[in-house]
Amino acid sequence: MTTSAEPGHLDGQTVAVTGATGNLGTAFLRQLGLTGVHQVRGLARRQPPDTAPYGAVFWTHTDLGTVESAGPLREFLAGATTLVHLAWALQPGREPDLLREINVGGTRRVLEAAADAGVGHVVVMSSLGSYAPGNPADRVDEDWPTTGVPSSQYSRDKVEVERLVEEFTAAHPGTAVTVVRPTLVLQPDAASEIGRYFLGPLLLRGARALPASVAGSVPLPLPDDLHLGFVHADDVADALLRIVDRRAGGAFNLSAEPVLDPAGFAAALGSRRVPIPRAVLRAGLAAAFHARLVPTEPGWLDLGLDVPALDTTRARQVLGWHPRHRGDRLLADFVAALGRGDGGEGPLLRP
Repeated sequence: MTTSAEPGHLDGQTVAVTGATGNLGTAFLRQLGLTGVHQVRGLARRQPPDTAPYGAVFWTHTDLGTVESAGPLREFLAGATTLVHLAWALQPGREPDLLREINVGGTRRVLEAAADAGVGHVVVMSSLGSYAPGNPADRVDEDWPTTGVPSSQYSRDKVEVERLVEEFTAAHPGTAVTVVRPTLVLQPDAASEIGRYFLGPLLLRGARALPASVAGSVPLPLPDDLHLGFVHADDVADALLRIVDRRAGGAFNLSAEPVLDPAGFAAALGSRRVPIPRAVLRAGLAAAFHARLVPTEPGWLDLGLDVPALDTTRARQVLGWHPRHRGDRLLADFVAALGRGDGGEGPLLRP
Protein backbone atom coordinates (compact mmCIF):
# COMPACT_ATOMS: atom_id res chain seq x y z
CA MET A 1 0.00 0.00 0.00
CA THR A 2 1.26 3.46 -0.81
CA THR A 3 0.04 6.74 0.55
CA SER A 4 -1.59 9.06 -1.95
CA ALA A 5 -1.44 12.21 0.17
CA GLU A 6 0.92 14.79 -1.28
CA PRO A 7 3.83 16.07 0.85
CA GLY A 8 2.92 19.22 2.72
CA HIS A 9 2.02 19.91 6.34
CA LEU A 10 2.90 16.34 7.34
CA ASP A 11 6.63 16.99 7.38
CA GLY A 12 7.72 17.79 10.90
CA GLN A 13 4.30 17.23 12.47
CA THR A 14 3.62 15.45 15.70
CA VAL A 15 0.30 13.65 15.20
CA ALA A 16 -1.57 12.35 18.24
CA VAL A 17 -4.18 9.64 17.59
CA THR A 18 -6.76 8.45 20.12
CA GLY A 19 -8.32 5.04 19.65
CA ALA A 20 -5.18 4.07 17.80
CA THR A 21 -5.51 0.29 18.14
CA GLY A 22 -9.03 -0.08 16.75
CA ASN A 23 -10.41 -0.70 13.27
CA LEU A 24 -9.82 2.79 11.93
CA GLY A 25 -6.93 3.70 14.21
CA THR A 26 -4.87 0.75 12.96
CA ALA A 27 -5.56 1.69 9.34
CA PHE A 28 -4.55 5.30 10.01
CA LEU A 29 -1.31 4.23 11.69
CA ARG A 30 -0.50 2.19 8.57
CA GLN A 31 -0.87 5.33 6.47
CA LEU A 32 1.08 7.57 8.83
CA GLY A 33 3.96 5.10 8.84
CA LEU A 34 4.51 5.77 5.15
CA THR A 35 4.89 9.54 5.53
CA GLY A 36 7.50 12.01 6.71
CA VAL A 37 5.61 12.83 9.90
CA HIS A 38 7.98 13.69 12.75
CA GLN A 39 6.30 11.67 15.49
CA VAL A 40 3.17 9.58 15.92
CA ARG A 41 1.60 9.27 19.36
CA GLY A 42 -1.10 6.74 20.12
CA LEU A 43 -3.58 6.63 22.95
CA ALA A 44 -5.33 3.38 23.89
CA ARG A 45 -6.36 1.42 26.95
CA ARG A 46 -4.24 -1.63 26.09
CA GLN A 47 -0.64 -1.99 24.94
CA PRO A 48 -0.46 -3.28 21.34
CA PRO A 49 2.25 -5.65 20.10
CA ASP A 50 5.61 -4.21 19.14
CA THR A 51 4.98 -4.83 15.44
CA ALA A 52 3.91 -2.69 12.49
CA PRO A 53 1.99 -0.42 12.48
CA TYR A 54 2.18 -0.08 16.28
CA GLY A 55 5.90 -0.50 16.92
CA ALA A 56 7.09 3.01 16.01
CA VAL A 57 4.32 4.78 17.93
CA PHE A 58 4.84 6.55 21.28
CA TRP A 59 2.08 5.15 23.48
CA THR A 60 -0.04 6.58 26.29
CA HIS A 61 -2.50 4.29 28.08
CA THR A 62 -5.62 5.61 29.77
CA ASP A 63 -9.39 5.17 29.88
CA LEU A 64 -11.17 8.21 28.43
CA GLY A 65 -14.28 7.29 30.38
CA THR A 66 -12.66 8.41 33.67
CA VAL A 67 -11.82 11.83 35.02
CA GLU A 68 -8.39 10.42 35.86
CA SER A 69 -7.58 10.51 32.12
CA ALA A 70 -7.10 14.29 32.28
CA GLY A 71 -3.49 14.00 33.42
CA PRO A 72 -2.41 11.43 30.80
CA LEU A 73 -4.22 13.46 28.13
CA ARG A 74 -2.22 16.57 28.97
CA GLU A 75 1.01 14.61 28.63
CA PHE A 76 -0.23 12.91 25.45
CA LEU A 77 -1.02 16.22 23.70
CA ALA A 78 1.84 18.39 24.98
CA GLY A 79 3.66 19.69 21.90
CA ALA A 80 1.38 17.89 19.45
CA THR A 81 0.60 19.78 16.25
CA THR A 82 -2.40 17.65 15.22
CA LEU A 83 -4.97 15.60 17.12
CA VAL A 84 -6.99 12.90 15.37
CA HIS A 85 -9.69 11.74 17.78
CA LEU A 86 -10.89 8.27 16.74
CA ALA A 87 -11.65 6.69 20.13
CA TRP A 88 -15.22 5.41 20.45
CA ALA A 89 -16.78 2.57 22.46
CA LEU A 90 -19.56 0.53 20.85
CA GLN A 91 -20.25 -1.77 23.78
CA PRO A 92 -21.71 -2.43 26.31
CA GLY A 93 -24.97 -1.54 24.59
CA ARG A 94 -26.96 -2.37 27.72
CA GLU A 95 -25.20 0.36 29.71
CA PRO A 96 -26.03 3.61 27.86
CA ASP A 97 -24.85 5.85 30.69
CA LEU A 98 -21.44 4.19 30.67
CA LEU A 99 -21.19 4.50 26.88
CA ARG A 100 -22.13 8.16 27.04
CA GLU A 101 -19.48 8.84 29.68
CA ILE A 102 -16.81 7.13 27.59
CA ASN A 103 -17.78 8.65 24.24
CA VAL A 104 -19.24 12.06 25.04
CA GLY A 105 -17.43 12.67 28.32
CA GLY A 106 -14.22 11.30 26.82
CA THR A 107 -14.49 13.61 23.81
CA ARG A 108 -15.07 16.57 26.11
CA ARG A 109 -11.91 15.72 28.05
CA VAL A 110 -9.92 15.27 24.82
CA LEU A 111 -11.05 18.66 23.48
CA GLU A 112 -10.27 20.38 26.76
CA ALA A 113 -6.77 18.89 26.74
CA ALA A 114 -6.28 19.92 23.09
CA ALA A 115 -7.25 23.50 23.95
CA ASP A 116 -4.87 23.57 26.91
CA ALA A 117 -2.04 22.20 24.75
CA GLY A 118 -2.66 24.65 21.92
CA VAL A 119 -3.01 21.91 19.28
CA GLY A 120 -3.26 23.63 15.90
CA HIS A 121 -5.50 21.13 14.09
CA VAL A 122 -8.19 18.98 15.68
CA VAL A 123 -9.85 16.20 13.68
CA VAL A 124 -12.86 14.45 15.23
CA MET A 125 -14.37 11.26 13.87
CA SER A 126 -18.14 11.55 13.75
CA SER A 127 -20.42 9.39 11.64
CA LEU A 128 -23.28 8.98 9.24
CA GLY A 129 -25.16 8.34 12.49
CA SER A 130 -25.18 12.04 13.39
CA TYR A 131 -27.51 12.87 10.50
CA ALA A 132 -31.26 13.32 10.76
CA PRO A 133 -33.61 10.78 9.14
CA GLY A 134 -34.50 11.18 5.48
CA ASN A 135 -35.31 9.20 2.40
CA PRO A 136 -32.79 6.32 2.49
CA ALA A 137 -32.54 6.37 -1.30
CA ASP A 138 -31.40 10.02 -1.33
CA ARG A 139 -27.88 11.39 -0.98
CA VAL A 140 -27.16 14.15 1.52
CA ASP A 141 -24.18 16.47 1.77
CA GLU A 142 -22.51 17.90 4.86
CA ASP A 143 -25.23 20.53 5.34
CA TRP A 144 -27.88 17.92 6.22
CA PRO A 145 -29.07 18.46 9.84
CA THR A 146 -27.00 16.64 12.46
CA THR A 147 -29.92 15.95 14.80
CA GLY A 148 -29.60 12.17 14.63
CA VAL A 149 -32.00 9.26 15.05
CA PRO A 150 -33.42 9.61 18.57
CA SER A 151 -34.07 5.88 19.11
CA SER A 152 -30.37 5.06 18.60
CA GLN A 153 -27.96 5.40 21.53
CA TYR A 154 -25.04 5.61 19.10
CA SER A 155 -26.73 8.37 17.13
CA ARG A 156 -27.66 10.40 20.21
CA ASP A 157 -24.06 10.31 21.44
CA LYS A 158 -22.68 11.27 18.03
CA VAL A 159 -25.05 14.25 17.93
CA GLU A 160 -23.87 15.37 21.35
CA VAL A 161 -20.25 15.08 20.25
CA GLU A 162 -21.01 17.23 17.20
CA ARG A 163 -22.36 19.93 19.55
CA LEU A 164 -19.15 19.74 21.59
CA VAL A 165 -17.13 20.23 18.42
CA GLU A 166 -19.25 23.24 17.44
CA GLU A 167 -18.65 24.80 20.86
CA PHE A 168 -14.92 24.09 20.64
CA THR A 169 -14.74 25.63 17.14
CA ALA A 170 -16.51 28.79 18.26
CA ALA A 171 -14.30 29.15 21.33
CA HIS A 172 -11.02 28.56 19.44
CA PRO A 173 -11.18 30.40 16.11
CA GLY A 174 -7.44 30.03 15.57
CA THR A 175 -7.62 26.24 15.56
CA ALA A 176 -8.40 24.29 12.40
CA VAL A 177 -11.25 21.88 13.18
CA THR A 178 -12.43 18.99 11.00
CA VAL A 179 -15.36 16.61 11.43
CA VAL A 180 -15.32 13.35 9.46
CA ARG A 181 -18.60 11.51 8.81
CA PRO A 182 -18.09 8.10 7.22
CA THR A 183 -20.68 5.46 6.51
CA LEU A 184 -20.10 1.91 7.88
CA VAL A 185 -16.32 1.37 8.05
CA LEU A 186 -15.13 -2.20 7.41
CA GLN A 187 -11.93 -4.11 6.69
CA PRO A 188 -11.26 -7.87 6.81
CA ASP A 189 -8.74 -7.42 9.65
CA ALA A 190 -11.55 -6.04 11.84
CA ALA A 191 -13.96 -8.92 11.16
CA SER A 192 -13.54 -10.54 14.57
CA GLU A 193 -13.74 -7.22 16.44
CA ILE A 194 -16.91 -6.08 14.67
CA GLY A 195 -18.40 -9.56 14.92
CA ARG A 196 -17.97 -9.51 18.70
CA TYR A 197 -19.50 -6.06 18.97
CA PHE A 198 -22.62 -6.73 16.90
CA LEU A 199 -23.23 -10.49 16.79
CA GLY A 200 -22.08 -11.58 20.20
CA PRO A 201 -20.46 -14.94 21.01
CA LEU A 202 -23.44 -17.15 20.12
CA LEU A 203 -24.12 -15.84 16.63
CA LEU A 204 -20.42 -15.32 15.96
CA ARG A 205 -19.71 -18.98 16.66
CA GLY A 206 -22.65 -19.94 14.46
CA ALA A 207 -21.40 -17.78 11.58
CA ARG A 208 -17.96 -19.35 11.80
CA ALA A 209 -19.33 -22.87 11.96
CA LEU A 210 -21.34 -22.45 8.77
CA PRO A 211 -19.48 -23.86 5.73
CA ALA A 212 -18.76 -21.30 3.00
CA SER A 213 -20.61 -23.47 0.49
CA VAL A 214 -23.74 -23.24 2.64
CA ALA A 215 -23.44 -19.61 3.74
CA GLY A 216 -24.19 -18.28 0.27
CA SER A 217 -27.46 -20.18 0.12
CA VAL A 218 -28.81 -18.74 3.38
CA PRO A 219 -31.65 -16.32 2.53
CA LEU A 220 -31.34 -12.80 3.89
CA PRO A 221 -34.40 -11.17 5.51
CA LEU A 222 -34.11 -7.57 4.28
CA PRO A 223 -36.71 -4.75 4.44
CA ASP A 224 -37.57 -2.67 1.40
CA ASP A 225 -36.11 0.58 2.75
CA LEU A 226 -32.58 -0.76 3.21
CA HIS A 227 -29.98 1.42 1.44
CA LEU A 228 -26.49 1.02 2.88
CA GLY A 229 -23.08 2.28 1.88
CA PHE A 230 -19.76 0.91 3.06
CA VAL A 231 -16.21 2.25 3.05
CA HIS A 232 -12.90 0.49 3.66
CA ALA A 233 -10.91 1.55 6.72
CA ASP A 234 -7.87 2.14 4.49
CA ASP A 235 -9.88 4.57 2.35
CA VAL A 236 -11.03 6.48 5.43
CA ALA A 237 -7.41 6.53 6.63
CA ASP A 238 -6.36 7.95 3.26
CA ALA A 239 -8.93 10.72 3.66
CA LEU A 240 -7.66 11.44 7.17
CA LEU A 241 -4.13 11.68 5.87
CA ARG A 242 -5.21 14.16 3.21
CA ILE A 243 -7.11 16.19 5.81
CA VAL A 244 -4.07 16.36 8.09
CA ASP A 245 -1.72 17.06 5.18
CA ARG A 246 -3.84 19.95 3.86
CA ARG A 247 -5.08 21.09 7.27
CA ALA A 248 -8.52 20.99 5.70
CA GLY A 249 -11.28 22.20 8.00
CA GLY A 250 -15.02 21.69 7.98
CA ALA A 251 -16.97 18.47 7.55
CA PHE A 252 -16.40 15.59 5.12
CA ASN A 253 -18.69 12.69 4.18
CA LEU A 254 -16.94 9.44 3.24
CA SER A 255 -18.55 6.49 1.45
CA ALA A 256 -17.76 4.18 -1.46
CA GLU A 257 -19.96 3.15 -4.34
CA PRO A 258 -22.33 1.50 -4.80
CA VAL A 259 -24.97 2.16 -2.18
CA LEU A 260 -26.62 -1.23 -1.73
CA ASP A 261 -30.39 -1.70 -1.83
CA PRO A 262 -31.86 -5.05 -0.71
CA ALA A 263 -31.20 -6.71 -4.06
CA GLY A 264 -27.67 -5.33 -4.23
CA PHE A 265 -26.96 -6.40 -0.68
CA ALA A 266 -28.03 -9.98 -1.38
CA ALA A 267 -26.16 -10.05 -4.69
CA ALA A 268 -22.93 -8.87 -3.04
CA LEU A 269 -23.11 -11.85 -0.69
CA GLY A 270 -24.15 -14.33 -3.38
CA SER A 271 -27.42 -14.93 -1.59
CA ARG A 272 -31.10 -14.22 -2.16
CA ARG A 273 -33.28 -11.70 -0.44
CA VAL A 274 -36.43 -12.54 1.49
CA PRO A 275 -38.63 -9.42 1.95
CA ILE A 276 -39.56 -8.74 5.55
CA PRO A 277 -41.51 -5.86 7.09
CA ARG A 278 -39.33 -3.50 9.06
CA ALA A 279 -41.53 -3.81 12.15
CA VAL A 280 -41.14 -7.59 12.19
CA LEU A 281 -37.36 -7.38 11.85
CA ARG A 282 -37.13 -4.77 14.61
CA ALA A 283 -39.33 -6.79 16.94
CA GLY A 284 -37.12 -9.83 16.39
CA LEU A 285 -33.95 -7.86 17.08
CA ALA A 286 -35.47 -6.29 20.20
CA ALA A 287 -36.48 -9.72 21.49
CA ALA A 288 -33.00 -11.13 20.84
CA PHE A 289 -31.40 -8.13 22.55
CA HIS A 290 -33.55 -8.36 25.65
CA ALA A 291 -32.99 -12.13 25.79
CA ARG A 292 -29.23 -11.38 25.69
CA LEU A 293 -28.79 -13.41 22.53
CA VAL A 294 -27.19 -10.45 20.72
CA PRO A 295 -25.49 -7.29 22.04
CA THR A 296 -27.00 -5.07 19.30
CA GLU A 297 -29.73 -2.78 20.59
CA PRO A 298 -32.59 -2.21 18.10
CA GLY A 299 -31.71 1.46 17.63
CA TRP A 300 -28.93 0.29 15.30
CA LEU A 301 -31.59 -1.01 12.90
CA ASP A 302 -33.44 2.31 13.02
CA LEU A 303 -30.18 4.09 12.25
CA GLY A 304 -29.39 1.82 9.30
CA LEU A 305 -32.83 2.21 7.76
CA ASP A 306 -33.62 5.88 8.47
CA VAL A 307 -30.46 7.78 7.54
CA PRO A 308 -29.91 8.76 3.89
CA ALA A 309 -26.86 7.77 1.89
CA LEU A 310 -23.89 10.15 1.74
CA ASP A 311 -22.90 12.59 -0.98
CA THR A 312 -19.07 12.64 -0.98
CA THR A 313 -18.56 15.45 -3.49
CA ARG A 314 -16.75 17.70 -1.01
CA ALA A 315 -14.17 15.05 -0.08
CA ARG A 316 -13.51 14.35 -3.74
CA GLN A 317 -13.16 18.02 -4.69
CA VAL A 318 -11.34 19.42 -1.65
CA LEU A 319 -9.17 16.43 -0.77
CA GLY A 320 -8.83 14.74 -4.16
CA TRP A 321 -10.14 11.63 -2.38
CA HIS A 322 -11.35 8.61 -4.33
CA PRO A 323 -11.99 5.32 -2.50
CA ARG A 324 -10.04 2.40 -3.93
CA HIS A 325 -12.40 -0.30 -2.64
CA ARG A 326 -15.92 -0.87 -3.95
CA GLY A 327 -18.56 -1.17 -1.26
CA ASP A 328 -20.09 -4.41 -2.56
CA ARG A 329 -16.72 -6.15 -2.86
CA LEU A 330 -15.73 -4.88 0.58
CA LEU A 331 -18.89 -6.32 2.13
CA ALA A 332 -18.28 -9.71 0.53
CA ASP A 333 -14.63 -9.78 1.66
CA PHE A 334 -15.59 -8.74 5.18
CA VAL A 335 -18.28 -11.42 5.56
CA ALA A 336 -15.86 -14.05 4.22
CA ALA A 337 -13.26 -12.94 6.78
CA LEU A 338 -15.91 -13.10 9.50
CA GLY A 339 -16.71 -16.69 8.57
CA ARG A 340 -13.02 -17.63 8.65
CA GLY A 341 -12.50 -15.99 12.04
CA ASP A 342 -9.91 -13.55 10.66
CA GLY A 343 -8.50 -10.62 12.60
CA GLY A 344 -5.47 -8.40 13.01
CA GLU A 345 -2.62 -8.33 15.52
CA GLY A 346 -3.81 -5.47 17.69
CA PRO A 347 -5.50 -5.98 21.07
CA LEU A 348 -8.92 -5.11 19.63
CA LEU A 349 -8.58 -6.70 16.19
CA ARG A 350 -7.21 -10.11 17.10
CA PRO A 351 -9.63 -13.08 16.97
